[in-house]
Amino acid sequence: MKLTPLDLQQKSFRKLRLGGVDEKEVRAFVELCANEMEDLIRKLHRQDEELRRLATRVEEMRGREHLLQQTLTTAQKLTDELKQQAHKEARIVVSEAELQAEKIVQGAQEKRLQLIQEIDDLKRSRQIFLQQLSSLLDTHKALLESARGDPAAPAAPQRGAAAAAPPADDNVSFLAPPTKRADTKK
Repeated sequence: MKLTPLDLQQKSFRKLRLGGVDEKEVRAFVELCANEMEDLIRKLHRQDEELRRLATRVEEMRGREHLLQQTLTTAQKLTDELKQQAHKEARIVVSEAELQAEKIVQGAQEKRLQLIQEIDDLKRSRQIFLQQLSSLLDTHKALLESARGDPAAPAAPQRGAAAAAPPADDNVSFLAPPTKRADTKK
């Protein structure tokens, strides 16, 4: 039977003849109160023990929470540092790549200019060769026409004393060194 504070306040004992109360009833009630108090004290001790255990767990959890917060803060700082380092390294890599690209472009530009110069030199050499070949062909053509005795052909351009010499009638005489025929005719 559970006792409540109201039960204690309203408890009344049988009255005996001489104005006292029944001792057995009082002892039974006191024993009942003692048993109830014992149960309440045990329950209170269990609850106190449970409260201490839970308080210890709460402190452990608070310590873990604090440690987790520190870990998260440290991880966030580390992440930020790694991001900054990665950005720095990326900028360095990009700078190096840009420098490398500039060198490649500069080398290609120099090679292009060199090739243009070589092409221009080859064009000049070709033009000179064509002029020399044309001049040589004209000379040989004039010599050939002169050797055939074609009077209508213009005389081949000659230099020095050979320019004044008359054309030879045979095939071999034009190869001989010029002689002073003009002086002997006088």
